[in-house]
Amino acid sequence: MVSIKLKNSNLSFEEIECVILDKDGTITDSHYYWSEIIIRRSRMIIETLNLDQKCFELIASSMGLNTFSNKLSNEGPIALKSREEVIRIVCEKLNKKNIKINNNQLSKIFLKVHEEFTIDAERFIKPIEEACKFIKICRRKNLKLVLISSDTELNTKRMVEILNLGGLFDLIIGGDSGFDNKSKGFSSKYACKELGISAKNTISIGDAFADFEMAENANLKGCVLVATGQIPIERLLEINHFCIKTLDEVLIN
Repeated sequence: MVSIKLKNSNLSFEEIECVILDKDGTITDSHYYWSEIIIRRSRMIIETLNLDQKCFELIASSMGLNTFSNKLSNEGPIALKSREEVIRIVCEKLNKKNIKINNNQLSKIFLKVHEEFTIDAERFIKPIEEACKFIKICRRKNLKLVLISSDTELNTKRMVEILNLGGLFDLIIGGDSGFDNKSKGFSSKYACKELGISAKNTISIGDAFADFEMAENANLKGCVLVATGQIPIERLLEINHFCIKTLDEVLIN
């Protein structure tokens, strides 16, 4: 067991055996990856519904992309919510703007974009170096590592290989692995049971409220929120006192 502490702080978690990590915004640059997906989805929606190209900004922004900065909104929904939630939210927003589309249509568009994007997704996976370094340190300290993402299990496993992190995680769970929205905590409970680790010796690390909520619902020892995703540290501190700018602010002893 180890202690996980913040540099220049008295905050710490003691007797930790397992760390559950998020993917987008925690290990990889969510802006770079998801902005490309939003652009592709927006174009396909316009093509499918035969809309004017002027609708692009409206459609992209409904998914949480600022088309001027090419950055994701800190309100999401993309990269912060499950695919099902994103589809529901986007449909509601577009319908209010008189763009008639239903959940089933949007789901098919998302699936088609996903299939096409998979071919060259590697080009849009950018690592957060501090996180990759942290993962390797955890392994050297003999911590169990779990990766839980709202992205698909296949995409998540592929990312691990692309970033040369293969073999470092004891368990990888995606949004389609059958555990419902990760914020509900079912995937974390399963991970602890599968690895034979107590939830009270486990923490989660992520960049959004869903990661904190997951830790709460799974009765984990706690959660570390890192401001490498869409949400600035000032907002994260309103959720949880254990917040950092990057994972190199964490000490493992």
